[in-house]
Amino acid sequence: MNLSHEFHPAPKPTKQRKDKPKPKLKVKKPKKRKKPQTYKGRVIPSRKARGSVSKREYTRMIEEFGNACLVCGSTYNIEAHHVRFRSQGGRGKWRNLAPLCKIHHQLAHQDRDFADWLRQEREARYGSWYWADEYDLFQAGLIPNTTKEAFEKYMEGEEERARLARVATENHS
Repeated sequence: MNLSHEFHPAPKPTKQRKDKPKPKLKVKKPKKRKKPQTYKGRVIPSRKARGSVSKREYTRMIEEFGNACLVCGSTYNIEAHHVRFRSQGGRGKWRNLAPLCKIHHQLAHQDRDFADWLRQEREARYGSWYWADEYDLFQAGLIPNTTKEAFEKYMEGEEERARLARVATENHS
């Protein structure tokens, strides 16, 4: 029997480790906190915080528009869509939110014409500042301070102006 063609595994020779000193771990410096943005002595929250949807705003959206998709009326898997996208400065206020089913929510992000239609509908109903929050209006000089009362008073006035404009165009048609 010829064993020259057989496989004979042999362990590899091992190297002795040299006792090298282990490198010291670098001490990670804490990230620098960004300086909060201020305007006329008021701290303006971060863009991320202003774009997020709070439980209160979500509930108010459902009260205003119902718990069904604005397009098809489905009550299954409703998502809050930012009519003016967060990336474009849209805030998480209920006037900028639309309850949409998953299919129409995806469509709003894929079909520009559909997204534009949603924006036009919202602007006709609530005015051109529908997407804003109290800090946007304060920075634009439209309200004297950043209180919820001043914000709501201004937005209700905008809604009334938008309603009157719709009535005027309907009467001329």
